[in-house]
Amino acid sequence: MEKELEKEIAAGGERKFRTADKSSKISTESTGVSRTAQNMNPDLYMAANRGDIDFIKQLKAEDMERPITFQETPKSNTILHIAASSGHYQLVEAICQSHYELELRINSAGDLPLHVATSGGHLDLVKKMAGTELPKVKNNEGNTPLHLALINKYKVDFNLVLKSRYSEMADFLVEQEPEVSYYLNKEHKSPLYMAAEAGDVKLVKLMIEKANISQMPIEEVQLIAHAAITGKNIVLVYVLCVLESVLSKYPELIKEKDSKGMTPLSYAASIGYLEGVRYVLNKSTYCIYESDQNGYFPIHAASSKGHIKVIQEFLQRCPDSVELLNHQGRNILHVAAMNGKAKVVNYILKKPELEMLINEKDKDGNTSLHLASKTKHPKVVSILTWVKRVDLKLLNNKGETALDVAAKLSGKVPSYREVLTWLALIYAGAPNAARPSTTRENPPSSNPWEPSNMDKNEDAVKENSQSSEPREGTKMANYKDMVNTLLLVATLVATVTFAAGFTVPGGNDDSDPHKGMAKFLQHHLFQAFVISNTIAMYSSVTVVVALIWAQLGDLDLVIPSLNFAVPVLGLALIMVSSAFMTGSYLMVRGLNWLAYVVLIIGSFFILIVTILFLPLCLSSSLPHPIFRYFVYYPFSLLIIVTKSNANDREEK
Repeated sequence: MEKELEKEIAAGGERKFRTADKSSKISTESTGVSRTAQNMNPDLYMAANRGDIDFIKQLKAEDMERPITFQETPKSNTILHIAASSGHYQLVEAICQSHYELELRINSAGDLPLHVATSGGHLDLVKKMAGTELPKVKNNEGNTPLHLALINKYKVDFNLVLKSRYSEMADFLVEQEPEVSYYLNKEHKSPLYMAAEAGDVKLVKLMIEKANISQMPIEEVQLIAHAAITGKNIVLVYVLCVLESVLSKYPELIKEKDSKGMTPLSYAASIGYLEGVRYVLNKSTYCIYESDQNGYFPIHAASSKGHIKVIQEFLQRCPDSVELLNHQGRNILHVAAMNGKAKVVNYILKKPELEMLINEKDKDGNTSLHLASKTKHPKVVSILTWVKRVDLKLLNNKGETALDVAAKLSGKVPSYREVLTWLALIYAGAPNAARPSTTRENPPSSNPWEPSNMDKNEDAVKENSQSSEPREGTKMANYKDMVNTLLLVATLVATVTFAAGFTVPGGNDDSDPHKGMAKFLQHHLFQAFVISNTIAMYSSVTVVVALIWAQLGDLDLVIPSLNFAVPVLGLALIMVSSAFMTGSYLMVRGLNWLAYVVLIIGSFFILIVTILFLPLCLSSSLPHPIFRYFVYYPFSLLIIVTKSNANDREEK
């Protein structure tokens, strides 16, 4: 019978695949053309679905138009497929005894009844039907029953009983046909690869012990090593230890690269798998000096992801790896800075032996400060500017300083990350590049709200072929909305504070000799209310007047007006918040807990408003360390609040 099954696999299976291909062709090429789908007798279908073995046994050939073996659903499922899917063991056994050829029939997905039983988690049926050669059969996706068992095992997490059943099923299939462990599906994944990727140590061990691993293609062994590393588990160590015989046959295995040019060491470094890095380095340090297709060496991969311990391991094993450069001529500090890995940057800056990296330039002449400024990482820029060894005046190949690079905006209006990056350089006293074409009437710009000098030079070239009036009109239009918005806010603050000055909390005293005076005049919080309200009133009026100057149409007045108006408006908003807090306290002071809640909430939000406006109010260089320390903590808090340091997290 087993020989007959083997012949049927070769003959019947091939015949069925041709039928499936034909059906597929009809469905794709006959779009819009009516066709008749195959169908199964309803009584037979329901009996197979509910496992009615008596109905099947008593069924006679003359009771149906077609024999049982020719009965198929629209998806080409036979009664054995249906019974196996539902897990009806007795019915499956009866069908196999009388119609054994149905074991070899595949449906439209290319699944044997064995595939269907495996997907359903029916262990007893799998053991019943896993005869000679059947576990080797692949469906249309290239999956063997072992593939399906593992796919379901690693997908099911909530049902431990079902997960255990799939695990036992996988063990059985490996024992039955060990060589299937390295069969590839259409995703180019073998069951051994899937187990290694999932960290299934027990199954990996069983597969390696049972399968003839020396017959496995070298590419597959390499992929398994990569999968184990990518899975960040202990499987890699076990796999490589067990495969010593293979490594002796293929000594270059540990140096092999995948389609991206990455070695196992590159993968381990990129995910921060320190144990894997150490294991590979114990075998050979050669791979440290092998780059991938992007020109990244393993130490660059670790730096770009922020894995400090891996970098330490590389520098300890191979100190000269610090000199490795990628295709752009960038070292590990360049890579960390441009990816926003502040912790790595901080680590490198604290190492005296890595001092030569600080001001090193890449092929474009960019230092790490240039790259951090270009990619808008304010935290990294701030860290670099606090180090005296960092030269803020260095120029790249375009003749730009880091401040010039930071002033280039991604849009018409700067994002908050761009503003914070620019402010970090301004606070440190970073200069613009001195340009020969710069005159007294056109000084270097250090403001992110106006075009950089590079943009001005490009505009100057365009002036030879077209008038500058349209350009200035566009700039004025860009500032107009900003000025109008600030003007509206300042006017609202002035209106509110003016009204509050004559409708004071508690009202006025009607009795002599203090008639007309405020009832809370002697209360210290009322005095704070009056002072705050007065400052807010006159500050907002001052902002209105300054912005009126900006509306006169002279572009040279717009920037100074905005620079003056923004911090003063910030002061007005802080003061109006303070006035509201103190006024509310006076109104509810009879209820202590509520009065204190008002003070706490008000103080908290006044602090937030102050922190948000403080960097904008101090948009000039702070060369003295005392002033820089004064804004350091508000600046750092702003980075955290705006999530500008999100890139500094290690990838898991």
